[in-house]
Amino acid sequence: MGRLSGLRGLGPGLLLCAGLAVLTLQGCASSPQPAGGGAGVYHTVRPGDNVYRIGKRYGVSSDAVVRANRIRDVTEIQVGTRLWIPGAHRAKAPQPPAKRSPGASLDEARRRARSEAKREGRLVFRWPVQGKLTSRFGRRGGKPHEGIDVSAPRGTSIWASEEGKVIHSGRLGAYGVVVIVKHPGHYRSVYAHVNRAFVRKGSFVEKGQKIADVGSTGNATGPHLHFEIRRGETPRNPMLYLP
Repeated sequence: MGRLSGLRGLGPGLLLCAGLAVLTLQGCASSPQPAGGGAGVYHTVRPGDNVYRIGKRYGVSSDAVVRANRIRDVTEIQVGTRLWIPGAHRAKAPQPPAKRSPGASLDEARRRARSEAKREGRLVFRWPVQGKLTSRFGRRGGKPHEGIDVSAPRGTSIWASEEGKVIHSGRLGAYGVVVIVKHPGHYRSVYAHVNRAFVRKGSFVEKGQKIADVGSTGNATGPHLHFEIRRGETPRNPMLYLP
């Protein structure tokens, strides 16, 4: 009796909650009962639940959950509380986050790259040679491959991918004979392993102008063009810029 004496004067709902430690006295609701025998389900509060999430899970408003359970303080609902969800039949299965396909991610990266190039120098790059793509940008043999390789017969024409100023024309280590074009903004295009260069350092070239032909100079196993697009000194994936 001594234990209950301090609870005299509380309504039956509060007494039940205090005895079961379901809710704190501040936020306790009386044992939920379906009003008028209407449709609904019981839900036991789990970690991470709140009234809004519970209502959303069952497709009912949070206000309806509060009214049906006579909740006075939604922040005081405890794990283990049994709530009546009026008008609900069963919880909606949680929807996993939508997975983005690799294609969608590539399209987004391509839009960003092209938008940046247009914003900086009104650049719209074109393919520099007709041939077969044989190696992509990324890692190859455990080492970074900073451009793409396009196989084509020796002597095939190589065109400037965009207009700009030639800042290198000649041999460059393992790249063999190389032409590098500086474009408006911060972009450069690199044409490596060429057979012959037809432009000189310091000259200006138009988009689509023939600047070299395909060869296998430098460290190359066969005739092809190694093509790079760089922003400053950073190599970018040419496939993000090419049509």
